Amino acid sequence: MKRQDYQPIYEKRRRRHKRWRRLGALVLTLLVIGLGVWGWRTWQSYQQARLARYPIHGVTINQDSGYLDFQQLAKNNQFVYIQATSGATYSDNDFSNNYSRAQGAEIKVGVMHTFSFSTSASRQIHHFGQTVGQQTGTLPIMIAVSYYDQYNSSNRDMAAQGQKLKKIVTALADTYRQGVVIYANKTVLTQFVRPVLPNQAEWMADGHLGHYGSPVKLIEYNASGKLSQNGQSQAVGFTVFNGTQRQWKAFSQQD
Repeated sequence: MKRQDYQPIYEKRRRRHKRWRRLGALVLTLLVIGLGVWGWRTWQSYQQARLARYPIHGVTINQDSGYLDFQQLAKNNQFVYIQATSGATYSDNDFSNNYSRAQGAEIKVGVMHTFSFSTSASRQIHHFGQTVGQQTGTLPIMIAVSYYDQYNSSNRDMAAQGQKLKKIVTALADTYRQGVVIYANKTVLTQFVRPVLPNQAEWMADGHLGHYGSPVKLIEYNASGKLSQNGQSQAVGFTVFNGTQRQWKAFSQQD
């Protein structure tokens, strides 16, 4: 038999092998998708079970969060923190509007200031007061602290920066009489905050739902969360209170 007589048989086999490869690739793709969906649902169930251990839930918002319905927000959350100021010059564009609308909802309200290493304590205190007036809510004022640029643990000036932070905390606590909580990640809390403010209430940034000591009052478990309202996706940070209902009552009604 000549060579050309083998061609049809070879071609049929090649096509069969090609179909099997395609079928195998399809099955593998469906298996990967199925495992992904199963894994996502399993993780969500696990996350929900962990969240159920924390009775008090809340969110942090700023001008990037868009227009929020605070009545709807209050159905599943007990508190909201609203960004007010940063450093000595920046004010959140939506602070006053968000604060005013939050007052009509059954939800505890707190305000946030972001600490600046590059501006003085007095200027930051003045700017905060000028921006918020008496609109400070009822929760402890949150001061967010994070390293940036040359301001980190290797900077020789950090001891002086720590005293600056302490001055701001003391001034706000004395002026508004509602306490202060420091928001920072574990590294910043350990290296920078605790040496100058050892008894300060803390808010663990970028934390995980788990066991934390008593100084940690709040745990942010999702800094880049999405909240769905009226068909819109709103950018918020998700946080839980690290304690019981009774402890929350004491924390949220500080004098």
